[in-house]
Amino acid sequence: MPDFGFYIDTVNDHLYHGPHLVSDNEKVEQLNLEFIEMLLFGPEDVRCLITRHHSSRRIQLEEQRRDQLQTTWEKTFKQHLTFNPGFLPEDLPNGYCWTIPVWRENNGWYLVFTEHH
Repeated sequence: MPDFGFYIDTVNDHLYHGPHLVSDNEKVEQLNLEFIEMLLFGPEDVRCLITRHHSSRRIQLEEQRRDQLQTTWEKTFKQHLTFNPGFLPEDLPNGYCWTIPVWRENNGWYLVFTEHH
């Protein structure tokens, strides 16, 4: 049975849903907390994904309900979020952190929540 889940191909840095290219346009300009919160809590069309499995070629993603992430935002994500590309998890509170790359597609946005520890 084919896998129709979301994933990032790490060779070309493209976001896929099954065999279909979703976006080759990761938002690379400087992200900040206000922008992430605007997407997560605003009216924009946003899909939220969390990393689950990593390999040298693929980062497998699982879609999460936006309202579920909104309710855990303050405790789980906001206080442990980093925008520093040179971060070391051991330098952050509790030895872990989250990064949230943002992908743009014609019809909306994709937030990819990745935990580092």
